Amino acid sequence: IIINKELDVIIPTIGRKKYLYDVLKDLSKQTILPKNVIIIEQNPLPDSVSELDFITTKNWPFHIKHTFTHQTGVCNARNLALNQIESEWVFLNDDDNRFDEHLIEAVFKKAHEFGVLAATTAYLQENEKLLFTKTHQTGIFGSGNTFVKTSALKDVSFNMALEFGYGEDFDFGVQLRNKGIDVVCFPDIKINHLKAPIGGFRAKVKQQWEDDLIQPKPSPTIMYIYLKHSTKKQILSYKWVLFLKLLKKESIFSYVSFFKEFKSKWTASQHW
Repeated sequence: IIINKELDVIIPTIGRKKYLYDVLKDLSKQTILPKNVIIIEQNPLPDSVSELDFITTKNWPFHIKHTFTHQTGVCNARNLALNQIESEWVFLNDDDNRFDEHLIEAVFKKAHEFGVLAATTAYLQENEKLLFTKTHQTGIFGSGNTFVKTSALKDVSFNMALEFGYGEDFDFGVQLRNKGIDVVCFPDIKINHLKAPIGGFRAKVKQQWEDDLIQPKPSPTIMYIYLKHSTKKQILSYKWVLFLKLLKKESIFSYVSFFKEFKSKWTASQHW
């Protein structure tokens, strides 16, 4: 499972200079240091240049591979980073995480103990309560808090059809599981997700369906994932649960009209 304890870290970033610096400081204090930190910096402004001066002005105990691109989107950014991995393991990190100095060491110990090739951690925002406290096989995959053995990533990438949508990390996790890679959650290992405010030059991406009279529900990218990976019964189950969740917000006098509206939104989502 672990031979030489070498690890690369990938971080997509956009407009979060201060937060990214703190992430690098946390990585620099690790009891097992990364070999490479792969940073994909994005800025859509045509004449923009990198704002990450500390990459070269500060001394870091690891090699930083820095790519600057005008193309935005985390799927593209993470795929660019995945193509640059050299080490035995990779840590899919984010630009607004905080963690203690034992993070990498703790994950390696757990991966060795349980014999797993993909390990994910607790990933809580401020004041968020940890709901799952036992080590368990998980259907979740976090693209900001998961460690994967590099050999397991062959023919696995972030689906560009989901760029600027939802569910790209879930889809990535399913690709791993379809290869026979078990994803195990270790909730006693914690990464804090600051959920930092978005960078000043981020622009809201207009989806193709935004001007439609009937807005799709669920998001078409979520529908895409269910149609791609789920059985017919699983899709019907998801549809039923979603209907009940939305129904709770409705008045008892509007149930009939709501049912018709839900069917129209579901159909619109399938269309897109």
